[in-house]
Amino acid sequence: MLERRSFIGGAAITQELWPGHKFSTCAHLMHGVHPKIFADFHLMEEGLAWAEVAPTLYPQNDNTYCSLNSLDTPNNRLAAKRLTVDERNGAESYEIFKTKLRRLFSPYRLHPPPTLEKFKLKLNLNDESIFNKAITTKIWDLQNELLPSQYQKDAYASEGADVSRNPFALHIAYNSIDDQDKESGYSPPQGFVRGGMGALSRILAKQAKEAGVEIQVDTEVDKILINKQKVVGVKLTDGTEIESAIIISNLDPKRTFLNLISPENLNPNLTSRIKKLITHVSCMKLLAVINELPQWKCWDGPDERPHQGAVRLNVSRLCVNSAYNDLEAGRPPRNPVISVNLPSFNDPTLTQPGYQTASIWIFPAPAKLRNKTWDHVREDIAENLIDQITKHAPNFRRSIQNYVLRTPLDLERENNLTDGCIWHIQHNGEQLFWNRPLPELSCYRSPIKGLYLCGAGQHPGGEVSGIPGHNAAHEIIKDLS
Repeated sequence: MLERRSFIGGAAITQELWPGHKFSTCAHLMHGVHPKIFADFHLMEEGLAWAEVAPTLYPQNDNTYCSLNSLDTPNNRLAAKRLTVDERNGAESYEIFKTKLRRLFSPYRLHPPPTLEKFKLKLNLNDESIFNKAITTKIWDLQNELLPSQYQKDAYASEGADVSRNPFALHIAYNSIDDQDKESGYSPPQGFVRGGMGALSRILAKQAKEAGVEIQVDTEVDKILINKQKVVGVKLTDGTEIESAIIISNLDPKRTFLNLISPENLNPNLTSRIKKLITHVSCMKLLAVINELPQWKCWDGPDERPHQGAVRLNVSRLCVNSAYNDLEAGRPPRNPVISVNLPSFNDPTLTQPGYQTASIWIFPAPAKLRNKTWDHVREDIAENLIDQITKHAPNFRRSIQNYVLRTPLDLERENNLTDGCIWHIQHNGEQLFWNRPLPELSCYRSPIKGLYLCGAGQHPGGEVSGIPGHNAAHEIIKDLS
């Protein structure tokens, strides 16, 4: 196993950015790890632990709040809007639709995706109706159909906003990676890993070494070597060549095919379509050490509740539209969706007594700016984000001891992610299942014999689920049998 950096883990890493303060600097939350993968790698026995996250809270500009799990939460000093019977029925119908859609796809998690034709053959009439709506209806149009009030539509507005302004409803099916496994009865856990995401990577590295894998860090691959449409090895940036009849790439599809393979070894049509894969919708992360818990103006419930999950700001349709207007114009987002998380509240080992670590996810953001580079505007953008959070939590700015903003350019440079796209390619409906990343690449094999793909750009998608790697490994075993 060849790793470019001096430590393993890719996007699942823990780094001590300031003495005594540790952060999951890219992915900060575990979800979607299938129970079979837990069993295969003995993750529980190896000591993997996590803190479950509470449902997300959504502060409003009038200092009320909502939670999609409980839109009429009674603990609100301003008596947040109570849902009418129609609103309750609409919310229930919307959740039922999403659940049914996810369940159409969850049986395919641990296998290569079926073709569209084979998938359709297994649908009954009701399932077919749900699927057809998912591939023909945008999420906001679906919400318009089922949710009767603007209040509800704004509450759900950030759903899919990390993907596009208004993606097709098929995007919702990606969340099937979190569904219960019917065979074991267990659901993938969702929470902050104790010790940060790097704790998971360290367990997997230990398991790999015990199985005989040699891990070489500070070893960057320059080219995949190909002879007569078969891989024969790799060439490192220092000129060293390593022979191998099998290469497994955990890089995103664009990095793999456009950076590591000479153009003459690829069909020009394939090259053209890989270039068109959607990666330009990116995100940012603000990481901060704070010495006070945020005092959310909207909250009057149990003191610990907001800090046990995410607090998400700027979630109205107006804000999402504004952020995408900025993205399409190549401008830094002025009012992006901001998701504030405090991993150390659930895991005090990440920081020192009297402090908290804040991990703040911001989306969407353009991969590239039109007239400047991200390096030129980083501090201005960070100050704007801090101002917006402080509007809802007045003590936030004064509580900051240290902070760093990771822009799309930083995510690209540090994590080797094209355009800083943390999912390798976006999870819009057109790039899922039989089309992830393209039909001829969807089963983890490439047109070049011996080259396999195991990263987040493969089915079923990104996050730190381990499923693409699991599935790729089993396809390789089939080919070797």
